[in-house]
Amino acid sequence: MTHRFSRHRLHRLSCFLAWLLCSALYFWTAESISEKSKEETDPWHHYAHLVDGYLAGHTHLSRAPAPELLALADPYDPKTNADFRAGDASLYQGKLYLYFGPTPALLTMLPWKLLTGHMLPQWAAAAWLSIAGFGVLTLLLAGIRRQWFPATTPAQLGFTVLLAGHICWLPVILRRPAFWELPIITAVALFWSALYCLWRFRPDRPSALWALAGGTALALMPGARPTYAVAVIFLIAFWAWPLLRDRLDVSRCRVLAALLAPPAAAAVSLVAYNVLRFGRPLEFGQSYQLWGADYRGIDLFSAGNFLPNVWFYLCALPDLSPYFPFLRTVNQGVLPAGYLGTEELPGLLFTMPTLLLGAVALGTLALHPSRPGSRVVLAATCGGGITGITLFFFGGACSRYLVELLGGWTLLTGLGALALFANPSTQRGAGLLRCVTTLAAIWSVAAVWLCSFEFRRFARVTQPATYSTLAETLNLPSFWWAERIGHKFGPLAFDLIVPDEFAPGDTVVISTGRSEMFNQLVVERPAPQRVRLRITLNDLTIVTTPVIQHSGQRIGVELHTPWLYPPLDHPYWRTISDLDRRQRLQTTTVLATDAVSVIHENTTWFFDAIRFAPFVLTTPRSAPGKPWIDGIRVLDPKTSIAGDSQGRAAPAQPRSNTIMH
Repeated sequence: MTHRFSRHRLHRLSCFLAWLLCSALYFWTAESISEKSKEETDPWHHYAHLVDGYLAGHTHLSRAPAPELLALADPYDPKTNADFRAGDASLYQGKLYLYFGPTPALLTMLPWKLLTGHMLPQWAAAAWLSIAGFGVLTLLLAGIRRQWFPATTPAQLGFTVLLAGHICWLPVILRRPAFWELPIITAVALFWSALYCLWRFRPDRPSALWALAGGTALALMPGARPTYAVAVIFLIAFWAWPLLRDRLDVSRCRVLAALLAPPAAAAVSLVAYNVLRFGRPLEFGQSYQLWGADYRGIDLFSAGNFLPNVWFYLCALPDLSPYFPFLRTVNQGVLPAGYLGTEELPGLLFTMPTLLLGAVALGTLALHPSRPGSRVVLAATCGGGITGITLFFFGGACSRYLVELLGGWTLLTGLGALALFANPSTQRGAGLLRCVTTLAAIWSVAAVWLCSFEFRRFARVTQPATYSTLAETLNLPSFWWAERIGHKFGPLAFDLIVPDEFAPGDTVVISTGRSEMFNQLVVERPAPQRVRLRITLNDLTIVTTPVIQHSGQRIGVELHTPWLYPPLDHPYWRTISDLDRRQRLQTTTVLATDAVSVIHENTTWFFDAIRFAPFVLTTPRSAPGKPWIDGIRVLDPKTSIAGDSQGRAAPAQPRSNTIMH
């Protein structure tokens, strides 16, 4: 008895420590944004403005739309409202609204404001809901483990909880705990809470208390994310069916009423809330959203999006880089017609191969369908699957959606890991499988943190010391490899070949970066025998030359820019001992031709390269008249215009065959 009691305490301790470590990491990640989210006109404060609106007795945000926005002929046109719109809020009859429901505000920020008189920041609400939701998931994993896999050691259980705390994608989504992420975190935390209440609910001795708690969690889910609305209906069936299959008596009717009353009241309230805001019961505000692009008239949900989303979410590979954090966003390539795009996707099967362990849990359930907790596993599969199908039909794929996509599957993956760890077989094959599973789990945890440090480059700004220390250490192999293969970093000199045949428009001839984060040298041909060179970040022009008239096909160009070097947190920069020169190389852009030199001395905004060498267009495109590059060579950074202060002060002199316009 003493041995069993001690072992039980060790299991509980391992669970608690794993939960505590994940919780600390969640809070550390989310809190890092606090100093960067104090501007009250950005999306970091949308829910704060909603709470203030509630306290003032209305459903719109307390923040008023900009008068310039209301004065536009079409305030929903992203081309004209860019300087005035409130990011992704909904504009209706001169008021700003949120297209999400009220649940996140009602659960966290409104009670905090009423109790303390102070506003709980959105990042703190997201962090605490993540911690609480994952705590419930930990209790659920531990409870099912006792029934299904009693032979699991405390270390195996703690490792599994730690794995679940990462593959749920919370360490990534908490990099930007703004109003986009808060409702997703809220909905998933409620989903896990509903599953835990279902686990504690015993059909042989039904408890009205657990039915009420579960019904309340289910009721609040669609108010955070409408994607859970259909799932809630199916989840209710896992509670109600054991009550309905036997003869209903007074006590069972009381339990059934406790289960159904909260969802029914919430459905009526949510419909009334939408009617009060937008005059329609099923309008959440997306029809009036101030998008960053013009999506009006596009069918946001379509069966044609299903297979592309399966590919983007699961099968596509991320771009790989020799530079920390190594895993870059999946390259979306050519998108299907009507598809909006992707955002910060990692390619799940490559990034987190342990997700395949969810199939092991389903196999275990199929072999032992009468085990306690089977309904919970089926409910997690059903609820998560319905939500996932909804997301697969949507005309876009986002990293933040992974949290709700993996909400149910995280539980299954944890159970699948426990099934393999608890396998008593001592055969070589079983031991090898456990070893592979452990290595895959370690890689999955590491990959999640790589994706977290990669996500929108937030970590570099919000946790610069941590990011710099990790990057300089983990970039050492790429530094050694570049030296081994003899790769030289530095400015480029080349001949720009401009055919006599004229083809108007822009041609990208040099680029670095990745999908939707490109640094580019663009050649513009406004007229025959005229060109203009531009350095751009995506569509934003950083440096441009005047229009240059040329009489020949070759134009000599020298390009110096920080994105021709490794990232700033790289051991390469230690090789440049002159700190002043290093600073110039990291911040100066020079675009010099035979006719003119343009120098930008404070280039601090650019995207990191993800390859040693840039992409260079060295052959003519299939379309006639497009320019390309020939005779490219790398210059010594120390003697380039940016690297040498004397050379920097003396722009190249025009030749006789070129004139500047």
